[in-house]
Amino acid sequence: MDKAILEQIGLSKGEAETYTILLKIGEATASEIAKQTKIARPNIYDYLNKLKEKGLISFITKENKIYYTPLSPEKILDYLNEKRESIEQNLPEMLSIYQKEKKKTKIEVYEGPAGLKILMNDVINEGKDFIGWGASDKVKEYLPEYFIKRYVKQRETKKIKAKMLVVEKEGRLRTPFTQFKEIPKEYSSPSTTVIYGNKIGIIIYILIPITIIIESEELANSYRKHFELLYK
Repeated sequence: MDKAILEQIGLSKGEAETYTILLKIGEATASEIAKQTKIARPNIYDYLNKLKEKGLISFITKENKIYYTPLSPEKILDYLNEKRESIEQNLPEMLSIYQKEKKKTKIEVYEGPAGLKILMNDVINEGKDFIGWGASDKVKEYLPEYFIKRYVKQRETKKIKAKMLVVEKEGRLRTPFTQFKEIPKEYSSPSTTVIYGNKIGIIIYILIPITIIIESEELANSYRKHFELLYK
């Protein structure tokens, strides 16, 4: 089992290790779990308490000893749903705070493949047609195939169209909703720029990719005018 999946949903490394071992051995005492995981016993108690709070394990007392038991992995979905409900309850207040600052130009910079995912998900959430240049399939070098397929499928479902400029003979991420126009090789660059809604997304394809998201209605409109001139 890939423990990294458990860490991605909010479990610490120690919690993920402890829960995984319990899934394998079933009922066990803290000392037995410590031996299996090679985690210090005081830390094991901390991880076990946190797993109990998350509703992922239970315990019983037998002959003055406490035995811990993993609950069904389906409980992970309950845990995630609780987190989602909590966020949804607080979302109106958070959005109210966010809207107060929305008119200001905002710049977000991400390092690593996670930034590409954030930008692509943001394009989907915006749900509007977009334009850009430097279209490329280099994203496949940084992100898993399932994520790219899901992105393409979501675009098709929402019918999000795009017009992109791409350097001739370079690879491109093809979808039924994207129109491409080729530009000469001398305009090639290690980056992709997209304009969607009031945002500009820039991906710089280097060893550790950098993603920049700029939110500014004025700047986005300026970029659109520049694009339309190039596209013609």
